[in-house]
Amino acid sequence: MADGTTAPDWTFTDINGTSWNLYSLTAQGKTVFIDVSATWCGPCWNYHSGHALKELYLEHGPTGTLSQDVMVFFIEGDNTTTSADLNGTGTNTQGDWVTGTPYPIIDLQGSAETTFNNNYAIAGFPTIYKVCPNNKIYEVGQQNAAGLVNSINSCPFPTDAYTSAGPVTLQCSGTFAPTVSLKNNGNRI
Repeated sequence: MADGTTAPDWTFTDINGTSWNLYSLTAQGKTVFIDVSATWCGPCWNYHSGHALKELYLEHGPTGTLSQDVMVFFIEGDNTTTSADLNGTGTNTQGDWVTGTPYPIIDLQGSAETTFNNNYAIAGFPTIYKVCPNNKIYEVGQQNAAGLVNSINSCPFPTDAYTSAGPVTLQCSGTFAPTVSLKNNGNRI
């Protein structure tokens, strides 16, 4: 996908049975990182084994030690992958992708995977995307954890309050009772 375009929304269930919705997470002000990989992919395994996303998640995920402003997902991008492949015991895998991975793993199958790969223009593995709180998507590549954290700074900061409607005419005489609508587009109250 072209950088700065709107990421298509999705709701997927991870391998532990938990349902996740992209726009619900971004509406909470979270930056979402998506690793689209395949269990058989050597460069995917090397990046996964480098633990950049694990470190990012542990430091900035929902129970992060530094902040809780990030969410990370591993999405298996090849619909021929089996549960055994994810767990490192199958015939089409580089290793155990599940053990030690603290963030959700989503193993899409069939048309759900085809639709996701088409919507997200997955042309190769791994593809690492960042979705900002405003739902704009950027391909960030295989960066270390510090690089991924720094990439968050390029996300526009959600505006906490702004006028979404207000007076559109000027009046120079008589009385005037303006009406203004405020919208909270951020996560501060």
